[in-house]
Amino acid sequence: MFTILIKTMAAITFACAPQTQPLGEYWGTGEEESAYYELVDVPLPKELAIEAGSFEVMPDKKSLAIATRRGDIFVADGVFDEHPEPKFHKFAEGLDEIFGLAYRDGSFIVTQQAEVSRITDVDGDERADQFDTISDAWGFGNYHEFAFGSKPDADGNVWVALCLTKSYHSDEPFRGWCLKITPEGKVIPICSGIRSPCGVGPNEHGVMFYAESQGPWNGSCSLKVLEPGGFMGHPISFNWYELAPEMGPVPVQPNTPSRLEVERKRVEQLVPYAVVFPYIRMGRSISGFQVDRTGGKFGPFSNQIFIGDFSLGVVMRATTEKVNGVWQGACYPFREGFDTGLLAVQFTPDGSLIAGGTNRGWPVRGPKAYAIQRLDWTGLMPFEIKEIKAKPQGFEMAFTKPVDRDIAAQPQTYQLKTFTHMYRQAYGSPEVDQTEPKVSAVSVAEDAMSVVIEVDGLVQGHVHDFFLPDMRSSDDDKLLHANAYYTLNEIPKTDSEQKLPSEDSGQSKPWLHFKGGDGPGKGKHVVLIAAEQEYRSEQSMPMLAKVLAKRHGFDCTVLFSVNENGEVDPTLPAPFKDKEKRHSIPGLEKLSDADCLIWMSRFMHLPDDQMKHFHDYFDSGKPIIALRTANHGFQLGKDYVVDNRTVGLRELLGGAFSGHHGGWHRESTLGILVDDQQTHPILTGVDEIWGTSDVYRCHTDKHPFPEDCTALVLGQPLVNLQPGAPPNTKKEPLPIAWTKTWKGNLDRSSRIFHFTMGSAEDFANEGVRRLTVNAVYWGLGREADIDANRSVEFVGEYKPLAGGFNYEKLGVQPRKPAFYK
Repeated sequence: MFTILIKTMAAITFACAPQTQPLGEYWGTGEEESAYYELVDVPLPKELAIEAGSFEVMPDKKSLAIATRRGDIFVADGVFDEHPEPKFHKFAEGLDEIFGLAYRDGSFIVTQQAEVSRITDVDGDERADQFDTISDAWGFGNYHEFAFGSKPDADGNVWVALCLTKSYHSDEPFRGWCLKITPEGKVIPICSGIRSPCGVGPNEHGVMFYAESQGPWNGSCSLKVLEPGGFMGHPISFNWYELAPEMGPVPVQPNTPSRLEVERKRVEQLVPYAVVFPYIRMGRSISGFQVDRTGGKFGPFSNQIFIGDFSLGVVMRATTEKVNGVWQGACYPFREGFDTGLLAVQFTPDGSLIAGGTNRGWPVRGPKAYAIQRLDWTGLMPFEIKEIKAKPQGFEMAFTKPVDRDIAAQPQTYQLKTFTHMYRQAYGSPEVDQTEPKVSAVSVAEDAMSVVIEVDGLVQGHVHDFFLPDMRSSDDDKLLHANAYYTLNEIPKTDSEQKLPSEDSGQSKPWLHFKGGDGPGKGKHVVLIAAEQEYRSEQSMPMLAKVLAKRHGFDCTVLFSVNENGEVDPTLPAPFKDKEKRHSIPGLEKLSDADCLIWMSRFMHLPDDQMKHFHDYFDSGKPIIALRTANHGFQLGKDYVVDNRTVGLRELLGGAFSGHHGGWHRESTLGILVDDQQTHPILTGVDEIWGTSDVYRCHTDKHPFPEDCTALVLGQPLVNLQPGAPPNTKKEPLPIAWTKTWKGNLDRSSRIFHFTMGSAEDFANEGVRRLTVNAVYWGLGREADIDANRSVEFVGEYKPLAGGFNYEKLGVQPRKPAFYK
């Protein structure tokens, strides 16, 4: 290990201290780290100063776009090769300090110091020739008033975090704020109180965060949530509230010196650090970050945050969770030894991590003025603290390998200290108010992959500093990194999974609403319709809504077919013998603000005003996930008209029920992924598809499989209703899941996924659930958020009844909607 002494400059944004002090020591684990994660140099042309500030993987998945602090955009081929010898092509120049880059719809979206720009090659010569300003709504008057932009969120918005002027001043409009810039250029102020940001982007739950550097009002570097209406801690930017009346009143001026835990009780809008990175031990100037969505290609840390550091040239990990409505989490050492100051990281399609940056003439640990390197997982499994989560009496710690049970069960294995920082106007803070809690008990999981430790002396508001030098794996490995740091803003009130709130809550509304939490689906509304009599959708649709809400963040509304008493009633005939009688699905007006429809109905004969809600949705350009009986979901005579032409469900969905190919309630279905579609986003993480539903025949000689449909899954009838049953070799596999697009009267393109399985029993199969959840993301154009490791586990108990019409025997009877919440 060695130490470098520097004298930093007060005006520097990326360096974090205004006096002479050690730059910092290596963790001392670089040689051991290289066995698991290899650093690969990306050669840069000597004649080009490629000082990377941001990266973007191009749509061909083979090229990497690199934006620089000097204002250039390069496109490089060959960076992802095993032994890279890339070729660089300059796409654009003349920009200014680019710290945000994305490629959408044929244009680069660029965040530079003074604006968010859209940059396009109009004439096809691979050089930019059109430069459009999306927004320049903030002031600029100093060389280090940097602007850091996210990649566009699901709605195309860029979140821009704006540096102050020299750490202590906000001389230009919105300096020290985060602004959300819509694709049309509308500016939405998000929060105030930012000091010196760097990375901006979603955490592993899909919520926007930013990286903040140590300095005035910031005792150490940290990750913070960009809370709409929030105050990030530095009050010098309060003067711009007059430009943002939608933000509400100016926050109360925080006291100095104080403690963040004290002040957040006084200052209503004050947002605490979610993850504190102890200064020097875990970076000096944390920078760009990205979540590992590689599905295990980068090792055992899927869905964790990887973040660089400018001063120390290291990459670290972080995990976050929301406790009592407040974000908090932990950080962990990961990989040291990069050649320069890191400003940006980017995961590649094949599961490597690109990291790069520049020293900008300022003190950094690495030997080079600028560099780009690639971090490749070697395939060996390191023994690491994988993740720490808070518990009411202590913490749960997960590991990457089974622990030695005897060692892990000893409380003395866990060395624990706590500290906090002064919250003050002065630059940074020492660690203060130290305590030494004691681990009083340890419970080792049955698989030895995790432990729960009980702690006497938890301190809310403190960083809990873990050191486990004596921990060993079951094969006697030491921890590669024995340290981890958890920021305990809140102590959980309960260890049980909180019940999802339902809008119904015992009231008389004939639908259920499940409020979404944090996740990629946050802010999106999914309407699910259960309106059939055979396959127990009254059970499966609420279950699916809970999964989408709790596990993925979607707001979900479940609508039911009800009887005259407002009860969910699968026993009602469909169709009615009396042709004048009508079914009813209350709440269909909610389709007007739905972002996605999951639909399962059968022979519904609805009033014209209710059918109009369906027809309007079919015209809307929004996605449709149609399950099982949806292809004969309405009674004849209620067809949809487009351009004076009747359109049936066969044309809309790409197929319709023509008969039972598998034996009805006798033969189950095994799903077979279509060979040339196995990389389709909807099939991500789908291993086995099986269910008791039989295979529908939806295509015939008269109505062959449409050319505008893409089959993803074939259904093979099995000889009985048991999993693992042999196939019925007399019956060939037929398409049971396919995609297509549809344009209705408004000429808007909808993505459609039709899956002809979908009974409540089918949804007991993880593959069926994952396929359907993936289809929601695909339908919304959110393929990037599809993750094989994102949970589709049940929320609460799920005991589906068998399908069929023998209602008394099956236990099916009319029930109030609240029964299914």
